[in-house]
Amino acid sequence: MDYKQAIEYIHGTPKFARILGNDLLRRLLEKLGNPQNQLRFVHIAGTNGKGSAAVTLAEIMKRAGYRTGLFTSPYITRFNERIRIDGEEISDEDLAKICTFVRKTIEEYNVPVSEFALDTAIALEYFRDNSCDIVILETGLGGRLDATNVIENPEVSLIMSIGFDHMQYLGDTIEKITAEKCGIIKPGCPVVVYPNLPIEAEQVIESVCRDQGSELRRAEPPEILENGDFMWHGVRYTLSLEGEFQRYNAAAVLETVNVLRGREFEISKNAVSDGLKSAANPARYERLDCGLIIDGAHNPPAAAALCRTLRREGRKVKLCIGMMSDKDISSYIRELAALDPRVFVTQIDMPRCASAEELAAEFKNFGIEATVIENPIDAASAALSEAKSTGGIAVVCGSLFLAAEVRRHFLNNSEE
Repeated sequence: MDYKQAIEYIHGTPKFARILGNDLLRRLLEKLGNPQNQLRFVHIAGTNGKGSAAVTLAEIMKRAGYRTGLFTSPYITRFNERIRIDGEEISDEDLAKICTFVRKTIEEYNVPVSEFALDTAIALEYFRDNSCDIVILETGLGGRLDATNVIENPEVSLIMSIGFDHMQYLGDTIEKITAEKCGIIKPGCPVVVYPNLPIEAEQVIESVCRDQGSELRRAEPPEILENGDFMWHGVRYTLSLEGEFQRYNAAAVLETVNVLRGREFEISKNAVSDGLKSAANPARYERLDCGLIIDGAHNPPAAAALCRTLRREGRKVKLCIGMMSDKDISSYIRELAALDPRVFVTQIDMPRCASAEELAAEFKNFGIEATVIENPIDAASAALSEAKSTGGIAVVCGSLFLAAEVRRHFLNNSEE
């Protein structure tokens, strides 16, 4: 297969395996020589913040001199973003070559895995082939049944912010959702948890760590400073990623670094500070040159975190928002409505997307009249134009799919 054929094969693979769980993936990996058993991992789960934590930790480990693999999801611009070594995306040629090899193995041994399991197998094979010293591995959904959970004995399991999302798969209480995330906790392997988790989540994690004989390390909350810097354990840090919530994500990363140091990884203070200053995660409170802020926040906890940061901006908010219909739209919009924003609702061309009219009706329930502009580029442009004319701030949020589409348009236009 060439690159185009590889991408078509990946996206043409069913999203869910015919058999629940990871047995098929384990059989596939066994036929590939179990690449996961030749690598060391930091395994990251959580409702929000795991992608930002992953890219930040990967940047720190790269600057510490380790050949660092990074597996994340979803992608914003192209699939290759999801599989990186030392910040460089997998090449089209390598992706096509490894995908061809994995496909041949799947067909030869009749192990029809899901799309995400296929992605995971390709990534593990690539990291093994390139002799990575450490791999930062982000779960896709949950933890217990996630394809990435085929690994054993991670150097550390990191559990980020936990809230309500994907409840149709993970459960309808914080305790049930947390239990699924705790599936990445392995016997005797240390666990780091995000600052200020709900007490119900902490209790579940404590219980699982006790049962597994795993050391539990709680990250201390950061002290947020006026200019966006933060203090943590008496040290001042500068972070490239914007948003108050990113400082909390960084605190979890810093505690993870401390655990890795105790596991014979040499990570200098300069590697940490330089990594924090240079990490990049597109569409997570990303400020474009045109003035738009792009944020992929798509569940109520992420909306609450976004609102806390927007309040610090101190300007009237102009929202461009589109959402998927399977999200908790009412709770999400309740968070945003508290800002009393000017709202432009939109939709993108995919079956899961909620209609702009549905979003407008939900805003009206909270006393806010929203303008319906079905074309997302036009909606974002309207929010930006009004922000510029009134001294406000324009924000695109509600869906990573929307964020990616708007981001791509405005970045391409700025380069013309």
